[in-house]
Amino acid sequence: MTIDKQRLIKSQELLQDIQSVCGDFGLHSLKKTVNSVNNFAEQNQYIDIAVLGQFKAGKSSFLNSFVNKAILPVGDIPVTSVISRIRFGLEEKATVTFLDGSSQQIPVDTIAHYVSESGNPENIKNVLLLDIETPILSNIQAIRLVDTPGIGSVWKRNTETTTQWFPETGGVLFLISAEKPISENELQLLKEIYLYSPEISIVISKIDLFPEEHLQQIERFTADVLNRTFGIEFPIIRYSAYTNSKMHNARMQQEIFLPLAMNRDKTYAKVMQHKMGSLVNTCLSYLEISYQASLQKESQKSKLKDIILDEHLNSQFIRRELLLIIGSYKENTRANVHAYLDSFQHDILEKLLKDYESAFPRWKGSLYSLSRQYESWLDQSLNSELKEIMLKEEKSYDLLNSVKKHLSFYLKSFRERLSNNLEQVLGIQVNLEQLEVTVGELKKPDISISRSFDSHLDMFWFLFPMFIFSKVFHRYFSKQIAFEIEKNIHRLTSGLTKKIYKEIDNLMVQALTYMNEEIHMIESLLSENKGDSKYILERIDNIANRFRELS
Repeated sequence: MTIDKQRLIKSQELLQDIQSVCGDFGLHSLKKTVNSVNNFAEQNQYIDIAVLGQFKAGKSSFLNSFVNKAILPVGDIPVTSVISRIRFGLEEKATVTFLDGSSQQIPVDTIAHYVSESGNPENIKNVLLLDIETPILSNIQAIRLVDTPGIGSVWKRNTETTTQWFPETGGVLFLISAEKPISENELQLLKEIYLYSPEISIVISKIDLFPEEHLQQIERFTADVLNRTFGIEFPIIRYSAYTNSKMHNARMQQEIFLPLAMNRDKTYAKVMQHKMGSLVNTCLSYLEISYQASLQKESQKSKLKDIILDEHLNSQFIRRELLLIIGSYKENTRANVHAYLDSFQHDILEKLLKDYESAFPRWKGSLYSLSRQYESWLDQSLNSELKEIMLKEEKSYDLLNSVKKHLSFYLKSFRERLSNNLEQVLGIQVNLEQLEVTVGELKKPDISISRSFDSHLDMFWFLFPMFIFSKVFHRYFSKQIAFEIEKNIHRLTSGLTKKIYKEIDNLMVQALTYMNEEIHMIESLLSENKGDSKYILERIDNIANRFRELS
């Protein structure tokens, strides 16, 4: 048996021991991390290399270029709505797995019908995964490339789908578009990814758009920001899907993929150890709390608990603070949303008036018939324009991301207060589980077009011969267009604001739930009898020694 396989077996044994400890000591906040590491341990056939980044970073274009075929859909709007995995196969084929566990082989040229927003809006077909096999990956058969939905699209479950996939990754290609420098959101995303894998390579995409001097500045700036943030150097590689793609593909394969594939077991063991590291440290911190509490006299435990869980860690105090935070964001949401949507009004009106002048001469018949044709045209045209805005719309994500960042900061402060209190009272430094809130799904508000006339004037069509009144109703319909645009922008503002409010409330509930569960767990470790000191110390030493053997 090779050393790497021995390490994998020991990792799995350690994981089983941690699962046992979590059950015995009620460490519920570790459940998610334990499950993710366990899933990675069970999926031992491939090393999944996830292609991650903000939407519009060119992830699908990169993968299409690398496999030398336009397999995955690309577009100006966020198109990928499900996870797609590409691996070696003797022949090209695609298999769709649905949420109910069933699967179906599909023609490769129909992939867009299952993974794009236009072919599968809001994932109404209930697709879980798309697996693609291609002979072109014969040199890296141990690797599976994973195309993920982009981060920052609130109209689909893209962000949620991608963040849920983080724990399953073996390695990451993180795409940053050369069009703009690395952002705070991208740095936060990298921090979350790094919790699960150390195998991260930075790919600067769309380099064909800029001269060499500009690209060098981007590389230096990116490397400097990453080094200051993480204290390590990530590999940075340039890529273009449109110019010199063969050269870029060869370099990508030589520098990134082949080393991972040729050292598959070693890479897998390294990633597994990285995932285990943060889990072990957090698990030992909670056990240390229980151990120190077990050394205290029963008469002192209640007093220690009150000092550690002071008034600033009281659930009622936390709830009041969260309500103040949430209220401040809700106060300006409607005005921000309306200002954003209203900025499109002039361009939409100009386009629809131009299209109207072209369409009106083609409409024939009585006033009743003409009214229905106008309403159908307006409904289709305005729906198309507003839907395009909704698909590209980033304001909702910006607003919700601001709330998320504020709550994440509050959760961090909560952990720091709790850690400081534990250190001052019990004399131990603890590594508490990191708590993060996630933005869920926002569905598009409905778009509705009014009838041409508030009354049933068009029912008396026989009173208005169109060869006489055609110009009159042409002007009337034309004036209605601006009203319909303004009305629907107000309606979208109300609908979108209501949905943002609901998601803001959901973020607050997540934060409050996380903190209450953490408080309850610490309270339990401090007060309940989880075993004598010797027993707890044996469990601590057992996990620490097992992990030390892996290091």
